[in-house]
Amino acid sequence: MMARKYDKKTLRNVFIFTLVVLSCGWVGRLVDLKVGTDSNGSLGQLIWLVSPLLATIILRSFMGDGWRDFGIRLKFRENLFPYFLSILLIPITTLIVVLVGHHMNWIDTSNFSWSFPLAFGLAIVPMFFKNIFEEFAWRGYLAPKLFSMGLNRLLSHIYVGVIWALWHIPYLLVLIDTTESLGTYIPRVIVGLVVLSVVYGEIRFVTGSVWPAVILHTLGNAIVDTLILKKFMAVQVGYEYLIAPSPEGLFTISLTAIVGLWLYKKYAKSNLQN
Repeated sequence: MMARKYDKKTLRNVFIFTLVVLSCGWVGRLVDLKVGTDSNGSLGQLIWLVSPLLATIILRSFMGDGWRDFGIRLKFRENLFPYFLSILLIPITTLIVVLVGHHMNWIDTSNFSWSFPLAFGLAIVPMFFKNIFEEFAWRGYLAPKLFSMGLNRLLSHIYVGVIWALWHIPYLLVLIDTTESLGTYIPRVIVGLVVLSVVYGEIRFVTGSVWPAVILHTLGNAIVDTLILKKFMAVQVGYEYLIAPSPEGLFTISLTAIVGLWLYKKYAKSNLQN
């Protein structure tokens, strides 16, 4: 019964967090319209990126949430398997997707070269720091707060994934380069991030640490973004929805869903605390 004592407060704070993260990207876009942007980004993008973590700090410091379940400890020794999964998942799934796409002539890898490790290395450090901001908001605040309310864990992951995906949309519309209709692209992005949220959320739950999610997210950005944005590979026009190694590709979604559901089933009876 004591565990339910703070449910109303937690529910209020989750609502505040959700409202902040759903609005901060659009606020950022309005700021950009006023002050402009440049090749290094914009003030609006900074507002968009830091607002979720800033909301986390305020809610935990001044609105009663506390820091007990923040997940800042590494907890590496007792969680070797989840850490190794966080390191290996993206390289393995990306390799599978690219090999299948190459075999089916859906992905052109003719521009791939051994300069990829250098490009990856240059991307990984900024991505690491960027994902500290993201993950200590989503998996450092929203996920554990939903867990603490006694909600079904899978539904908690889905809620986090939907809010996480909707947070991306204001700048997704600016940063993404696609010829596909947004009417089909955005729903697939939402599904992809929800599925990915199950994987991130289960690893967060079982380890009690945000760092495996930071690692997983960083490798995902550094590997996939480098492959696509630096043009080491190209998905053939008309097959992007199917074989893109990014989260919105249907094959990638399927592989991620298998891993996520396997993790959920593996830890279904777990009562670990975060």
